[in-house]
Amino acid sequence: MNDAQPVFQQIMERIESDVITGVYKTDDLIISTTQISKLYSVNPTTAVKAVSKLTDAGILYKRRGIGMCVAEGAREMITKRRKDTFLNETLEAILRETKTLGISIPELIEILKEKEKEHD
Repeated sequence: MNDAQPVFQQIMERIESDVITGVYKTDDLIISTTQISKLYSVNPTTAVKAVSKLTDAGILYKRRGIGMCVAEGAREMITKRRKDTFLNETLEAILRETKTLGISIPELIEILKEKEKEHD
């Protein structure tokens, strides 16, 4: 956990990332809020808030007597929202900063290619 954003949002993002990467698939049971609070050493109320917000967003649903499960289409919803955020907010911020720093687009592309090699 970091101080850059609220803890419940960080927990939400981790669960969403697990859905995107296939750790959790449609109808899979996610870990309980008790397990979440122990895993991340947070107040159980914080874990409940994260799961509730994911439920409100249609990412999770409650299976009565069993727990919280991944909703159908959750992966696609998360991916679309994150892609939109990346393209419309993150990329805009990157382009503004490259302009401020005097980094050309071709130079930025080369830097990205080098970074991609580091991650292969």
